[in-house]
Amino acid sequence: MQNKLILKVKLIILSLLFCSCTNNTLSGHVYDYDTGEPLSNVQIDSNGNKTETDINGYFNIKIKPNNICRLSLKKEGYEAKKVKRKPDSLGLFSQGNIKNRKIYLFNKESDFSNKRSDYK
Repeated sequence: MQNKLILKVKLIILSLLFCSCTNNTLSGHVYDYDTGEPLSNVQIDSNGNKTETDINGYFNIKIKPNNICRLSLKKEGYEAKKVKRKPDSLGLFSQGNIKNRKIYLFNKESDFSNKRSDYK
């Protein structure tokens, strides 16, 4: 009887772990490289899921586990940027890899705008 209870508890825990892993989100802030100011209305696309940054430059977007996460960021007057995040060996994203990331965009007028680095 106790073995059945332990088995049920293990199944419930596995189910909860699986459900939580399928609802990964990536969040962070987008800033102007030169001024350090947050950028609002930056269009962000991650494998077909789309969102925009808010007035504080903050975004939160759903990502799929077991897949490389590719972010494409665009804002008028700024160079487009692509960012890539890889899941760990279990196909998951560590909290440090997907929470509160800082991303900087170069203004097209910036001295650095022609030194773009895609997918880094």
